[in-house]
Amino acid sequence: MTTVPERWDASWENNQKLARMADDAGMEFMLPLGRWKGYGGITDHNGSNFETLTWATGILASTRNIMAFGTVHVSLFNPVVAAKQIVTADLVGEGRFGINIICGWNTDEFDMLGVDLAFHDDRYDQGQEWIDIVTRAWSDPEPFDYDGKFYSLRQTNIYPKPYGEGRPMIVCAGNSERGREYAARNADMMFTNLTSDMGDVPANTSALRKMATGYGRDIGVFSNVSIVCRPTMKEAKEYFHYYAVENADHDAVENMIEWRGLKKPGVTEERLRELRTRAAGGNGALPIIGDPDDVVNFMKRLSESGVSALAIGLQNYLEQFPYFRDEVLPRLVKYGLRRNQP
Repeated sequence: MTTVPERWDASWENNQKLARMADDAGMEFMLPLGRWKGYGGITDHNGSNFETLTWATGILASTRNIMAFGTVHVSLFNPVVAAKQIVTADLVGEGRFGINIICGWNTDEFDMLGVDLAFHDDRYDQGQEWIDIVTRAWSDPEPFDYDGKFYSLRQTNIYPKPYGEGRPMIVCAGNSERGREYAARNADMMFTNLTSDMGDVPANTSALRKMATGYGRDIGVFSNVSIVCRPTMKEAKEYFHYYAVENADHDAVENMIEWRGLKKPGVTEERLRELRTRAAGGNGALPIIGDPDDVVNFMKRLSESGVSALAIGLQNYLEQFPYFRDEVLPRLVKYGLRRNQP
């Protein structure tokens, strides 16, 4: 959410160039936001966006090794249609497709699409029916019926099945207790927001894994970060301040803070300033700012605190990823945080 001229242009051409660059560097995955409407302001951040299942299919057809996720809002996609779309992407990528399931949170987007968003807990009841149908459609060789509160199906059967007789990786975000329970029950990887207080991270990741253990499941935990990496800490801090503070799109930032429900009673002004800076600096992600050693040391602390993987945001991917690739990735291998990729 910045007005600087070099801000990222998420065109298809740039997405494809980035995907190939990341693939060649051995990065594991690309994970898209699922958005239908922007945040207004000068930039209308996220206002120009792709439908992510077709986006992922194009990315997979353009690459060799990297995974691509699609992000699906349960209320918008019929589960049988979604199951077929997911299989198509998975076969194009020969098993490199993953699905990010969202039960819905942004009422403005659903109003725009003419869809009534269910009450909070009902969203997860619908989400459970949805994922039960999708996973059964992927695996059941015979036609099946389904009678639920939200879906009623007769003689449902889809072919082909997912690549290699497996199933795509499932990720879910869960911040409320109900959302965390849903993710623990269904996801292979659970997404959680990270606070600036590193002391909170081990308890958070441990609680998520404990919930999954209650369902007899062993899962990973990941989160998103925005990275500014420069040869010196001074340069990194100055650049972050330049784009995230001096040139922040203030109207878009305020809209994000309000629409995400972050202006809660009792929130301090200091906390709101942090949230605004994180919004402008990287879509709300936790910022990691410094030289390559600083960045790696921060990642090491996150790994030691139970974080399995990171979705990384850069202010301009094509301009800034090569330095990250050349300086940060080898250090991560050196410290045992990554394997050398082919």
